[in-house]
Amino acid sequence: MPVNDRVADPVTDDSDASSPAASAAARLRRLIGSHRPFVAVLAVATALRVVVMLGYPPAMFFNDSYNYMTDAVTRSPDVVRSSGYPLFLYLLLPFHNLNVVTGLQALMGLAIGAGIYAVLRRRGLPWWGATIPALPVLFDVFELQVEHMVASDTLFCALVTGVLILLCWWDRPPLLAAMVAGVAIGYAATVRDVGEILLVVVVIGVLLRRMGWRRIVATTVAGLVPIAGYMVWFHAHYGQYALNESSGTYLYSRVQSFAECSKMNPPADLRVLCDSAPLSERPNSQEYLWANYDGNGQLTPLAKLTGTDNSYRFTPQIESLTMKFAERAILAQPLDYARVVAKDTLTTFGWTRENVNNSIGNVTGSGSLFRFEPTVAAVPGWVTADATNSRAAKDYGGANYGRPSVVQPWARFLWAYQGVVYLRGPFLFLFVLAGAVGVALGVRRKTRIPGTGWGGLALLPWLIGVALIVLPPMTAGFSYRYVLSAVPAVCLAAGLAFAGRGNLITWLREHGMLGKSTPS
Repeated sequence: MPVNDRVADPVTDDSDASSPAASAAARLRRLIGSHRPFVAVLAVATALRVVVMLGYPPAMFFNDSYNYMTDAVTRSPDVVRSSGYPLFLYLLLPFHNLNVVTGLQALMGLAIGAGIYAVLRRRGLPWWGATIPALPVLFDVFELQVEHMVASDTLFCALVTGVLILLCWWDRPPLLAAMVAGVAIGYAATVRDVGEILLVVVVIGVLLRRMGWRRIVATTVAGLVPIAGYMVWFHAHYGQYALNESSGTYLYSRVQSFAECSKMNPPADLRVLCDSAPLSERPNSQEYLWANYDGNGQLTPLAKLTGTDNSYRFTPQIESLTMKFAERAILAQPLDYARVVAKDTLTTFGWTRENVNNSIGNVTGSGSLFRFEPTVAAVPGWVTADATNSRAAKDYGGANYGRPSVVQPWARFLWAYQGVVYLRGPFLFLFVLAGAVGVALGVRRKTRIPGTGWGGLALLPWLIGVALIVLPPMTAGFSYRYVLSAVPAVCLAAGLAFAGRGNLITWLREHGMLGKSTPS
């Protein structure tokens, strides 16, 4: 497998020169001609997305979908989840058409796959080597499904992948590219809660890349701008500078899968949050936050404290109590915390998906709401019965609130497709492992090229991908839906492991595992 030595010969900041007289059409033809095999792959991926839009028009939903639309119409930040995605929806409100939303998200999915391919080709991989890491994003049925859902996942994934493309395209990105990357990762922090830590990860990555202090400062400051702006907006509504009021409650839900007050010895003000139910009878960590009853039909501590209307579980007072309780549980039972986090993280890499046929699956991203089914769920009563929620859903989806139709023969094709074409957990693990080996080889490389630094180009996407896999089990609980956001970064890191000086192919040859090494 021939691999160009892009680390030995750093990528310059100048694009290939083209004749000023060349027409846009001629340049496009040359581009297509140079990448004809991948263009064919992209065409098939595009056709699949058309099938999805024809089979389940106009969009698919889960409970958060209706909250997003309400937040967009009311133009107010949500206390449970940051409202970066509703801001995106608000820009599309004038169309009053969910097909526009899902169509744009489908284009984002295609752009993510094309971006991975483009970076890896620029870094020297042959067309097939650059195509393989793009395949999961382009063809995984669950990627297709989440693109067709009113959900923040695709926008978040596009932002994070866009940042990685910008920072991996050049060894030392132009100052403007570094600033754009900073703004994008800062905005991602307002789209998904798990994105709040990613600016720190990016800054660590560019520091280790030795990209130069001006680029590092530009990325950091630009990243803080959208976060600070959002916090000011949140303060205007709720009187505090924050991105949400749910971090403590989510972490409390996480620790209740192992917390035992007999081991924690909490003070009196926190004992109200102790759960006397055995661990085996408590709701799943993802479900615990919303559940009112345990396995014995008894009210959970949160339900006793706030009532069965779970909207009261996200106030500054409850946030403070639950955060203190969660922190105390982790400090008192660190090994139990590590055990549940490790168990949930390892679930990511299983061959089959768990909880496909039960209600828990709809909070862990594997249930009927996250699959193409013969029938679709009814619009929840809390949407139709509430004037604000109802108006928002109708503003986007029309008189039937946007409830999707099941249209044949397209839907039948998707039923068959979803049983076969998706990224199995062990293959995701291989991508993670390949990226890790690439980073390790970058660490041991003696020659440091400015802009690639310690760990090489694979380091930043690998850190981002691993963070997106591990952080949800650490802070809330496992969901297959959350794992999808990590796939592009992990795949890009794996591809970069095969590019540049001292890459994985070279290492395998040097150790006699892939034929003999040839002198350069």
